[in-house]
Amino acid sequence: MIFAKKGEEAVRNKLAGAPAPYQEIALRLHSVITESAPSLEPVVRWGLAFYVKDGKDICYIKPDKDYLAFGFGEVVNPAFEEGSLMHPVAWTITALDEATEQKIRALVQKAAG
Repeated sequence: MIFAKKGEEAVRNKLAGAPAPYQEIALRLHSVITESAPSLEPVVRWGLAFYVKDGKDICYIKPDKDYLAFGFGEVVNPAFEEGSLMHPVAWTITALDEATEQKIRALVQKAAG
């Protein structure tokens, strides 16, 4: 991977630079992802935190000044619904509660296989 910094420390450092109040949410989301799918490798690429498996992007966190974007690669989209004409691949997150964390855990586990 060109221009990538690999590992837990690189990703945590990148997310720690998110604007308040999203810094805390970004770090919590990182924990939810890594606890849910320990097989994913955290990397920083193009200024974003990606979680990769077998060279494929599984999911990512993109901090913004007004929210966090959390999304999946289209090829491993765990929110794909057979018969649906629209398939979400990214969400904006403004806060985390237990129910939201559980939804994210389930999606990450499904995407990571």
